Amino acid sequence: MDAVEFTESFNTARTCMGTGRLPEALAILNRLVDEAPGHVEVRNALAVLALSANDLRTARQHVHAALQSAPQDPLTLNQLANIQEAEGDAAGALASYRRLLGAQPALFAARLSCARLFEHTGELHTAVLHYARAIDDAQRQGRWLSESSTPPAMRAAVVHALSMVREHKRSLCDRILSGIVARHGQADMERVIGFALIQLGEAVYDAPDKRQNPTRFPVPGLPQSPYIDKTRIRGVDQLERQTDLIRAELLSVMADPTGREPVFADPALAQAFLDNKKAAARWDGYYFYRHGLRNEGNAAACPVTAAAIDQLPLSRVTGHGPEVLFSILGPGTHLLPHYGVTNARLVGHLPLIVPEHCALNVAGTDHAWKEGEVVVFDDTYSHEAWNRSDQIRVVMIFDLWHPDLSEVEIVALRELQEVLSGFNSQSASLEF
Repeated sequence: MDAVEFTESFNTARTCMGTGRLPEALAILNRLVDEAPGHVEVRNALAVLALSANDLRTARQHVHAALQSAPQDPLTLNQLANIQEAEGDAAGALASYRRLLGAQPALFAARLSCARLFEHTGELHTAVLHYARAIDDAQRQGRWLSESSTPPAMRAAVVHALSMVREHKRSLCDRILSGIVARHGQADMERVIGFALIQLGEAVYDAPDKRQNPTRFPVPGLPQSPYIDKTRIRGVDQLERQTDLIRAELLSVMADPTGREPVFADPALAQAFLDNKKAAARWDGYYFYRHGLRNEGNAAACPVTAAAIDQLPLSRVTGHGPEVLFSILGPGTHLLPHYGVTNARLVGHLPLIVPEHCALNVAGTDHAWKEGEVVVFDDTYSHEAWNRSDQIRVVMIFDLWHPDLSEVEIVALRELQEVLSGFNSQSASLEF
């Protein structure tokens, strides 16, 4: 049998399997395995047939033969895990999933089966982490978003996974909200409760201003405006009065590149969000806080700036914010339109070095920076910035809590974001 005949016969066998003609498929596959005993796809197809007939011994023989040819083949390892589970060997099945997902962590269907096995063995927390990771990986590839994007044979399992993750997140939210609501009453927590319901998938954020699009953590009920009156932000007037001192510290550190880093550490993000028609696009940051972590070295080098920053109502959320930096936009660089993650946070700019032909645009309205004059905006509106000069442009960027949030709401939102993000981080960083 030549290669063309072999392929045609194998395709015929798969068609027979798909239409329920299993004896005919088995006969073809047995002939093929005699021709090519190490053919992985044929061995796997025979294992599927044996498993469907509950012939675990034969299924295992075919899987082991396939693994001899391809020790890391994902389909074969998945088959082995299925056989081990059917044999009651949960530990062996989990070991096979570890081997499979350790090498190819994005195989969401296999991870779904792995999560189910953890659940059946009573390891519920580990199970829900794997369910969450499987869902995230699938949905990033456009799968499991609806019935039409979920294979019929998997729908019940996917619905169960979604329910498990939702219930776990609900328990996390309830643990935080119950105490705060008991102390302060439900009326003062309506926006926070609405936030939690959105995170649980039980409500949808319906922005009255359709130009707004918080990509991750929308808070319902907050007043909306692309630009915010800066006088509503505590500490802004003092910050502006210190512009000359802050600029002097900026100039003192500009000659040393060691304190600076690209805002986009991932080159793919830089390519997606930065443009420059004349030279390489460049956007660097001299960070005082990044993802909420204070850069002690940079703060020590700029003590006036560091002290001024800490007088502001910075949006402090562990692992997220604030982001506070000298933002250095290179000549000719355009930061393309994008949206921020939450309307609970506003962004402030203190312009320090602003050549001509530089501007910020929020929701279609341009703002020309003026050195020493703070501008505050809601970055969940489409916003962009450009430097069309041949010099660098520097503004100090700082993240702020929305002034309409109460102190109690801030505490609750911070705790909810931290616990939900912590769960998501655990899921994303699973070892296998």
